Amino acid sequence: MTDERSESLEANPFATQNSRAETLIEQGDYPLAAEVLMDILQKDPANVQAYNNLGVLSWAREKWLDAYVLFRKAVEFKPGYVDALVNLFDAALKLKRVHEILPCFETAVSLAPDNEEIAMIRETIRQLGIEIYSTPRALDLGFFSPSIEAADKELDAGNLSSAMQLYLKSNDEEGPSAEAFSGLGVISYYQQRYEDAYALFVEAIKINPSKPDILLNLLDSAKAIGKVDLAKEIFEMCAKEHQELEKIRKDFEG
Repeated sequence: MTDERSESLEANPFATQNSRAETLIEQGDYPLAAEVLMDILQKDPANVQAYNNLGVLSWAREKWLDAYVLFRKAVEFKPGYVDALVNLFDAALKLKRVHEILPCFETAVSLAPDNEEIAMIRETIRQLGIEIYSTPRALDLGFFSPSIEAADKELDAGNLSSAMQLYLKSNDEEGPSAEAFSGLGVISYYQQRYEDAYALFVEAIKINPSKPDILLNLLDSAKAIGKVDLAKEIFEMCAKEHQELEKIRKDFEG
């Protein structure tokens, strides 16, 4: 998420308050940050920086839909607002709603044709279509699904049957996802169906090979069925493309 601290006081009379809110967000003081930003909007209902910062705040609190709505609001008030556009793109990836925001980027490019970042995002949306959700940026962000969120809560509460139904519902209605396959793998592992767990983690990795927790779960299930060498091979293939996985290499070398 990006914020903006460079506007002058002349261009934005609430720049100081916005900057304070950004610092509060970084410090994790979300209630006070929200109070500062809402005070700005009461005095200046079209303050785009405050909308963008509220979006950043919502993102930090994992309120993905709220963040999307707030970033879009900022862009509606200021169609060429680069920080909000980039944030809106990430939020749209998270929610699998990128097709909805292409008009925003078309407008932005017409207003600022020399902005390479916005032009690149516009072309990426145009060219990739649904394949955009398989890009490294999208996979790194992960996807939000109400069904998966509910399933995760059921799993954390130990309600395996309910969690399984919700993960299956997500795969059926929203399309296969690494999160759903991984959740099903965890359930299988808890039920001591280790072969099934291993196969489900493999399916999750096929969709998103960049998630350390899924690879570690694969390793645990591999240990239970004598497939550690295969798990190591899968890890090496993933690590070649995703350097962030190096932090778990020691687990696979132990």
